[in-house]
Amino acid sequence: MSRVVLFIALRQLWDRKLLNGIAVCGVALGVLTLIAINGIMQGFQQKFLGNILRISPHVTLFDRQLRPAPPLLARASEGFVVTQVAHESPSDRNLRINRPEEIVTALEGMDDVVAASKLLVGSAVISRGSQQYPVEVRGIEPTRQDRVTPIASYLLEGNYRQLEAAPDAILLGSGVASRLGAHLGDVIVCGSSLGARLNLKVVGIFEAAIPPVDNTRVYVSLRTAQALLGRPDAVGRIELRLRNPDEAQLVNARLEEIFGYDGESWQETNANFLALFKQQNSIIGFVVGAILAVGGFGVLAIQIMIVLQKTRDIAIMRSVGFRRGDILSCFLFQGALISLAGACIGDLSGHYLIQALGKLKTKQEGLVKSETFLVFDDPRFYWYGFGFALVVGVLASLLPAIRGSRVEPVDVLRGQLG
Repeated sequence: MSRVVLFIALRQLWDRKLLNGIAVCGVALGVLTLIAINGIMQGFQQKFLGNILRISPHVTLFDRQLRPAPPLLARASEGFVVTQVAHESPSDRNLRINRPEEIVTALEGMDDVVAASKLLVGSAVISRGSQQYPVEVRGIEPTRQDRVTPIASYLLEGNYRQLEAAPDAILLGSGVASRLGAHLGDVIVCGSSLGARLNLKVVGIFEAAIPPVDNTRVYVSLRTAQALLGRPDAVGRIELRLRNPDEAQLVNARLEEIFGYDGESWQETNANFLALFKQQNSIIGFVVGAILAVGGFGVLAIQIMIVLQKTRDIAIMRSVGFRRGDILSCFLFQGALISLAGACIGDLSGHYLIQALGKLKTKQEGLVKSETFLVFDDPRFYWYGFGFALVVGVLASLLPAIRGSRVEPVDVLRGQLG
């Protein structure tokens, strides 16, 4: 583009300051909306996924066998035994992971696995005085479990190591402790459906900032859980932490094939939330795209108006030697400049808006717990806004630019175009 064409393009923009300013504001509003909405929605999603990936395992192997052994009668005889057993009594004899220590050792030797730990999970009721509350009891190996899910880092008070040193120790979620009115050092009674009752001492209170976890979960040692739930030496789960959480589904499928136990990746565990987030992102993309399109139509309308008003000027430019490409470049440059100005203003405004929202004090206790408004200031959003605005502005200017480049001086002089 020659300097003369550039000068003419800038002069035309300056002559229509009000109209072009409105177009810039339309583009800026679209970019601001893109940054603000994505920052707000991604703030919640990143907070939830970040907490889930820290407090939850990446892969869990359960005690359900994918290739169960044949019935006892079938193993006792080589021929036909029975076709159906009616009114079979349920039993937890097979609801356990066989040779769990060997499996954990094998898992820790895999390149994809950072750590693995054995667990036993069940339901119980804990009480303090007249207060009773149902909880999920998790029997863990404290040292190993902290490498899988760093519970120690979530302690509000207490000593995590005492969970392994004392057989009567228990860790309470902050919500559980609040409902019971329990404090560090208190002794609570924990009972299971089998009638077992144990007096346990509170050695720590943790808060993962995920209310469904903090309000229902307590931790004891594996041996204590086995005694409480009436399942001596039983292990019901093996939890793993991976080097790359995004590969959890592939690793889970491989582990199911190797060990023959049903597994679940963190993506499967939180499939409902991930699907909801995906749908939200699709809706956000549609809304932001519509707003940017509206801004693009504003640029289109203003550029068409300029072309109609400048028809005679374009004819004069053509008559003194300007080519069609010069006219096309002139209007495309104007659209690009309007879009770039709007993108810069929108990016700057969006950044300050995200910063202001992040300092806004709000108390949230739903899927995640937070004392401030959840936002995520991702630099990619600014580049997305910049790129989208530029594309929209250039595309919106393309039609007026083509129309302007096709103006013929003879037609204008004859009064056939205008």
